[in-house]
Amino acid sequence: MQIDILSLLSGFDTAGDHETETAFFRTHVPWVAPLAYLHVVFKPAPHDVLSGVARGLKMPVSLTELLRGQNGAILFSGALSIYGIHRPGQLFKREDPNFALPFNIEDENSSWPPVDRVQFLKFAGYGFDGSSVCINRNDSQIYLFQRGQRALNATPVYSWPNLNLWINTEIVRLTAIFDHTGRRLVDEAQTLPTVGPPS
Repeated sequence: MQIDILSLLSGFDTAGDHETETAFFRTHVPWVAPLAYLHVVFKPAPHDVLSGVARGLKMPVSLTELLRGQNGAILFSGALSIYGIHRPGQLFKREDPNFALPFNIEDENSSWPPVDRVQFLKFAGYGFDGSSVCINRNDSQIYLFQRGQRALNATPVYSWPNLNLWINTEIVRLTAIFDHTGRRLVDEAQTLPTVGPPS
């Protein structure tokens, strides 16, 4: 079943919500920055580009399906980002505040420390400390690696059985620590999942 991230975020104020060529901007948070939004959810990835990137990165089907529905997201004022794809040669329009692109999944994986790039594909990250969220190419389980883990035998600090469960549980968890206007109610460190043995 395809995940609809926008519907999972429906409990927040709609102040200033708008749609642009590339993304949906949800819940204006001007106390963060004048043009800041709590959530930016990117429109579906172009089919031709997605197919090529998915093949090149050996992307599991569940992740390909996610990007087919929404090409990444920047959620909870950057507490959690899901990477997306860029068209070859696509440039940012820095002068246009309504133009936004997701973090590029190809770039993120080319610069990622070698945890085990054959087995794991990095597709998301937490803003507080740069922890990486990876999908296992063999069984599509999701793993959280703390920033700075560079050994090939790095140990994940948390895991989820599949992509749908990770997205649903993390959006529910993060929603509980922000009020309906987008103000964080707890210390920023609590935007990370509780670190413990992988489930």
